[in-house]
Amino acid sequence: MSRFNPHFPNAAQVFDAADKFKQRCLLNQESLFLDGQTLWTAEHFQALIDNYVKQPDVGDGGFYDKLASQLATCQALDVALMAEVFWIVQLGPTNLRAPTKAKTLERIWNMKPAAPFPSASPFLAAPVLSGLGSAGPGYNQYLWMEIVFAVEAFSAFVTKPRSEREALLNDAQAFAAWLDSVPSGKGRQLYHTLCHVLFPDAFERIFSQGNKYQVARAHKIWTPALGESRPAMDTALQDLRKRLEVQHPGSVDYYELPVGTLIKQQGVHPGKVANKAAGSPDDTTDPAPLSAHEPDPEYDVEAATNAQPTLRLADNLILYGPPGTGKTYEMQARMKEAFDKGEDFAFVAFHPSYAYEDFIGGLRPVAAKDGSGVAVIFQKGPFLMLCEKAHANPTQQFTLFIDEINRANVAKVFGELITLIEPSKRVIAGSKVNEAGAWVTLPGLSARFGVPDNLNIVATMNTADRSIAMMDIALRRRFRFQECPPEPKRIEPAMVGAIDLPALLQRLNDRLEYLLDRDHAIGHAVFMGVNSLVELQQVLAQRVIPLLQEYYFEDMEKVRLVLTGNGKDSVFFKSRSLSPSELFPGAKQAVGTEARPAFSVGEPSTWNEAHIMGLYGAAPVAAPPPASTGDTPTEGAGTTNSAG
Repeated sequence: MSRFNPHFPNAAQVFDAADKFKQRCLLNQESLFLDGQTLWTAEHFQALIDNYVKQPDVGDGGFYDKLASQLATCQALDVALMAEVFWIVQLGPTNLRAPTKAKTLERIWNMKPAAPFPSASPFLAAPVLSGLGSAGPGYNQYLWMEIVFAVEAFSAFVTKPRSEREALLNDAQAFAAWLDSVPSGKGRQLYHTLCHVLFPDAFERIFSQGNKYQVARAHKIWTPALGESRPAMDTALQDLRKRLEVQHPGSVDYYELPVGTLIKQQGVHPGKVANKAAGSPDDTTDPAPLSAHEPDPEYDVEAATNAQPTLRLADNLILYGPPGTGKTYEMQARMKEAFDKGEDFAFVAFHPSYAYEDFIGGLRPVAAKDGSGVAVIFQKGPFLMLCEKAHANPTQQFTLFIDEINRANVAKVFGELITLIEPSKRVIAGSKVNEAGAWVTLPGLSARFGVPDNLNIVATMNTADRSIAMMDIALRRRFRFQECPPEPKRIEPAMVGAIDLPALLQRLNDRLEYLLDRDHAIGHAVFMGVNSLVELQQVLAQRVIPLLQEYYFEDMEKVRLVLTGNGKDSVFFKSRSLSPSELFPGAKQAVGTEARPAFSVGEPSTWNEAHIMGLYGAAPVAAPPPASTGDTPTEGAGTTNSAG
């Protein structure tokens, strides 16, 4: 069962306190710390909503200093309720140690004490406050938002009839679905901590949505639908646990072997540190690996209580290079890494008709709900939707992957967001509109918008694509560029018979750079996986020569020169002269008298090893076979030019 906790021996006492909290506060609506005092009522919660939720303090100063100012006009019992809300918010996480939790609760209580602080309360005992697992540093950095969610959720809960409250507290999945429906809970970690604390047999001890994604993906149960519903994810994880319990009965924990999906192989578990300090028999035991969300034994909890999120340096990256150099391969590798780490991401491909309305959002016709016609509504694009997810989940990392970014008019696609995507113009994810960062009003949105700092952008750019204009200089300044050049040494297999594929590619690219530029090259991917002469013939005929034709706009003389290194006919190219005097007799003034060459690609099946080796100087390029009778040009078709 998911209440199994190999790292924190006081888990049973934490769960017992949570059960009493459900009965005492959520059902009986009594105070947790003041015996016999009615407190968890709509009236007292309304005071917290009016003074805390509706009056956020986004200015300078620590969280608790600002909280004291917000609660200054509240009654003493309202402040006591805030202290008890803080208790349940911090009950599961171990980011604050038990003494610090008690000290902080006393600090909030004494902002306007309803009675002497009940330090002897069993709910303030060290084992109860010791927690169940770390929620990560972001939990305290965004603590004010977690408490907003807690106040609004519990305020809505206590207004329900007792019978409805009992039904929810007796049905873990129903409670989770209700909690997930509270608007301010979108992206909040309290959803995960509260569900596990109140229903330890139904919800995993995983306090991060990203880590739940990571577990689902690692165990191959992930579906996109799980990313859209936290309750659905939790149900899937419980089904997974049932299967894992068959293999490892009574020992399934994602932060501990034998499952250990979330183990981070570094550091020493704090439990081991405590044992050594106490001189326990476990002193000689090897240090246990520190899991990804267990607390660091040296964690500065006092500093964390007033920690404020700071602007993170977002990464805007463009992978650029000629076709076939591994740009898309590198981007796919980054996508897989993000997937395996439980991160959220989106993928879009730019094209010449891609527009602002597709990327950011715009008006779109849709069928009316009553089926009577067409309605025009504002539909958000992938960038805007991912930004909203990133704002709602400020402790997670998000990435937007863009393929072929320079195939669209980037200035029109990004619009005003060209300024906002710059790392220095980003806003702290989850923050309200303030002077920090750049905020704009977007069409279709009532609130001002800023690009969050937990959203990275990774794009590819084909430097040889002549179908688009030069990239906007403003966009160039906002991205860092990583070149993906051709790497002949990466070709596998390197040899096809006696043909040295890396040498062949290098020679072709050297000719291209000399005659054209280094942006127009042939990528090593073109020759990857070529295992036979027949396959190489097809690659040269169907990929290399067409690409050269693209580069030189059908200037076949240059194509022949790049491929063969000379201007003579060979098995690769044949040429013939088109004479205007033969083709257009009597039309000298209209077409002129200058003859023009016509080229045709040789039959690939005739290209042998010696021919192809000759392309990079390893053997002479063979002359074409003598023309047969059937090759004699017909009247008006020109004559053969043996000099090329």
